[in-house]
Amino acid sequence: MTDDDLGSVCVLGAGRFGTALALRLMDHAVSTRVATRRDDAETPGLLAPLLERRAVRPTLEALDGADIVVLALPFPAAVNLAEKFPGFAEGRIVVDATNPLTEEGDGIVLPPDTSGAVEIARRIPYARLVKAFSTCTAEDLASDATGALNLVAADDEAAKQTVLRLSRHIGLAALDAGVLAHCGVLEGMALLREEIRRRNPAAAAEAAARRLTGALLAPGTGVEHPC
Repeated sequence: MTDDDLGSVCVLGAGRFGTALALRLMDHAVSTRVATRRDDAETPGLLAPLLERRAVRPTLEALDGADIVVLALPFPAAVNLAEKFPGFAEGRIVVDATNPLTEEGDGIVLPPDTSGAVEIARRIPYARLVKAFSTCTAEDLASDATGALNLVAADDEAAKQTVLRLSRHIGLAALDAGVLAHCGVLEGMALLREEIRRRNPAAAAEAAARRLTGALLAPGTGVEHPC
């Protein structure tokens, strides 16, 4: 993959989030394949737009030749994959888009001295792990949405810059959030977002999210405007 080439992407998981991300990538002419899980096959309505574009492949075929692999899975499934089949990640950029939240979305399942990204990185040490898209929702990634905030963190600087470039190419407001040690904060933002949604009417929650995004993107942040 050259500096000017965004490469090919394999999205692992075709739930609401994975489907929205894959469609957005394809809408911006990024070569994309999607590997589904058994649980995804139980919701065929979500797969319909991916099937129409012939993007769905068996897992090994979807992974074959992919430059970037996105873990668009529930956190326990991502950890299980990394533990049982670590070879899928060797030499690739692996994007952790998970958040280690409880099933109810009211807490984080890990102790405060670690993060989901760090736990996944420990299990696939030969991957170039990047935390990204975890601050986005499926609604943020819908093809007609623009400027959603995507905070990107990694220890591998070159891999992080590749994912930042890809994120900006598909119209997201991508910011460099530093190293993987910061990922506990990023995952905490997902918990806060869920708490705001639960405790506030939809309109108020949306307004609060926009104010938070505006504060993070205030003049002086150095963000590149999305293409």
